[in-house]
Amino acid sequence: GLLLDVNNVYVNSINHGYDAKHFIDAMPTDRIAYLHIAGHYNEAEDLIVDTHGADIVDPVWQLLSHTYDRHGIIPTLLERDFNIPSLSHLFDEMTIIRKYQQQPYDMQARHG
Repeated sequence: GLLLDVNNVYVNSINHGYDAKHFIDAMPTDRIAYLHIAGHYNEAEDLIVDTHGADIVDPVWQLLSHTYDRHGIIPTLLERDFNIPSLSHLFDEMTIIRKYQQQPYDMQARHG
C-alpha cells in the first residue's frame, strides 16, 4: 500500500512548481492505504520545509479535502514531531479532519 503524504505533495508542489491537485488526481486509488498530514515551515516564498512542527495551513486542508473527494475517505494520520501543542489543540485539528471526512457523505445525502 501507499502512504500518500498530502503535506509533502503540497510542499513539493511549491518547491518544484507543479500542480498539487493534478498530482493527487494521478495517484492510484486502489493503492492508497492511508494519508498523512502535518505542518511545515515557509523558508521563502518558493521554499517550504516539511517539519511536522507547525499547524496545518489552509492550502493543505483544501488539498486533503480534494484528496477525499477524488479518492474517498482514507484513514488519515495527523503528525506533530515537535512544537507539540496542547491536547485540545490536537483534538481541534482532528475535528477538522473528521469534518472533511464527513463532507462527501453529507454532499451525497443532500444530492443522493
